[in-house]
Amino acid sequence: MAKKQSSKSLLNKKILEWKDVAKITPDLDLLNIVPEKIAEKVEAVIFGKNGKKLKILTTNNHPALVAQLVEQLKLKWYDVEFFYTDKESFSLALKWYDILYQRQKEEQQRQKRLLQAHDKTAEELIHELFEKRNQMDDTHFIKELIRLAFQSWSSDLHFQSENWGVVMRIRKDWVLKNLLLFSHEEFKKYYTIIKFLSGVRLNVKDVPQDGRFSFDAYKWEKKVKIDVRVSFMPGLRGENIVMRFLDSSKGVMSFTEIWFLADQLEILERNITKSHGMILMTGPTWSGKTTTLYSILSKLNSPDKKIITLEDPVEYELPGIQQSQINEKKGYTYEEGLKAILRQDPDIILVWEIRNLETAKIAINAALTGHLVLSTLHTNSAVGAISRLLNMWVKPYMLAPALNLIIGQRLVRRLHTCKNRRPANMAESQEVKEVLKRLHDIKRYLDINFDGKLPQAVGCEGCDFEWFKGRIAILEELEIDDDIRDLILKGKGELEIFGTARNKGFVTLKEDGYIKMLKWYTTLEEVRKIL
Repeated sequence: MAKKQSSKSLLNKKILEWKDVAKITPDLDLLNIVPEKIAEKVEAVIFGKNGKKLKILTTNNHPALVAQLVEQLKLKWYDVEFFYTDKESFSLALKWYDILYQRQKEEQQRQKRLLQAHDKTAEELIHELFEKRNQMDDTHFIKELIRLAFQSWSSDLHFQSENWGVVMRIRKDWVLKNLLLFSHEEFKKYYTIIKFLSGVRLNVKDVPQDGRFSFDAYKWEKKVKIDVRVSFMPGLRGENIVMRFLDSSKGVMSFTEIWFLADQLEILERNITKSHGMILMTGPTWSGKTTTLYSILSKLNSPDKKIITLEDPVEYELPGIQQSQINEKKGYTYEEGLKAILRQDPDIILVWEIRNLETAKIAINAALTGHLVLSTLHTNSAVGAISRLLNMWVKPYMLAPALNLIIGQRLVRRLHTCKNRRPANMAESQEVKEVLKRLHDIKRYLDINFDGKLPQAVGCEGCDFEWFKGRIAILEELEIDDDIRDLILKGKGELEIFGTARNKGFVTLKEDGYIKMLKWYTTLEEVRKIL
């Protein structure tokens, strides 16, 4: 109550005593309009605002200087209201700058913390930001939230509508983690902001929409540009949003970073150096096909080769490569793009996905006429890709000579360096015995010195006590030789093709997972979970 009376009395008093100045809580943002050195010289400070008028406290010892200051303020469309005090009381007002500098220092430290935030620290800041959201501009809040979500090293950000509210989740190393809960009523305004940022229609809520935008984030204090693909999908309790972060600063990974083993790398390099034919990547969505294809393109990229891609969408820009983005809404389909590519005199072609017979026929024809063609196909295995193409009514006599290599791929979480060993009795597990028998039967990787103990992580701060850090690929490679081409021409099924490949040393996805488990790159549970 006393505070209200004091405030009212200040509005009515033009001459302020020391005790009056001591009661003032200055508006620090306005205080900064007049720098401290000028305020000290003129003996005038701006400490508040009354409507459109700036409140100026002055000793009036330098009326000419104060008049000049007022003229400068009026040029900036400010009006003023004067309050007067003596020199001793004014010295108290000058100490407000110390408060301002302390706040600026704290803000700089906060910004530095934001710039340095990554992984667990970024997650902590997300919770702090959430607590302060009502004190922030809504657009600034949601942008900071998205940026910190990326800096937590997540690949995706989800806003999922449930009965009890809208749940914010992040995906790290392919594992979803709940972070925040918004009420449905509160999140309405954030839906609108995210839609506006994404460039989709604000008033559409009952059909899916796709958008994208970009923002600046920080990786180890270095500014990077992040592209975001945004998917809006209607649900029973409201719209659901998924954002996928595309970080072009990561660069293209090497084959060893993807975790091709030595013999797998030998097969891959033997086939990508061929001047024609087709290499197919198979696997479900989010199995790492994009990363592997970009790595192949980067390996093949040289001034003496022309490489053209058809992508949907273009996720990363590759210097020296001619990239084109499909736009089916405007009639720019894979079929139209492929026809155009063949008139551009390419050496190497990437067709992002074979979806139908028309695309398959054009791609296969290109592979048969002196072009190296890379593409993807959604199948569960490398051998299954052949059946999938034949079921599209691709002619066996065209498919057999066109195929060079089919790669199946999945991703598993990689054990962190804090890994430890399990008790030796794990070697008595029937599953482990079957693993070892299968590897022995195919006479591969007999150099693995298995001591009966399997890898297990113990957790540390480096992996946020989650045992895993990053992901690695498990792979299978079906190299198409004359024997397999003969089986395709004869219309043989998957069993016959698999049997022939097996006799030549073909290793399945699961077996490659077992090998990488025994080499201490991942765990048996991870292999079980993916396959």
